[in-house]
Amino acid sequence: MSSILLEILYYTLGGFMLTNFSLIIFQLFSLHPYSKPTIPVVVQSFLILISALIINSLNDDVETIVDAIRFSLVEGIQGILIIIPFLYIIIIYFLLRASFRKRPFDDLLDSPE
Repeated sequence: MSSILLEILYYTLGGFMLTNFSLIIFQLFSLHPYSKPTIPVVVQSFLILISALIINSLNDDVETIVDAIRFSLVEGIQGILIIIPFLYIIIIYFLLRASFRKRPFDDLLDSPE
């Protein structure tokens, strides 16, 4: 594989693992008598393990599964930090577009009661 595709795959799997870790933490800290988070937590843990095994098989510098998880989380955070400036530009564009928009004339506001 080319290095650019590997970087994109590392960013994607890292973001995927970061999201799964966040969901596991959310499910464990939002326990109440009617919640049954065992199946989702097991599935998410299994998906984290599969992602770590994929990273471990693709990257020769990573020796253990723990190193693969650490590497993936760092790559996921870097991927998010790379995307954030583009999201800011898109948000600014839509805010400026909404700010300079001309509102349509409303007859109800001008009518005397």
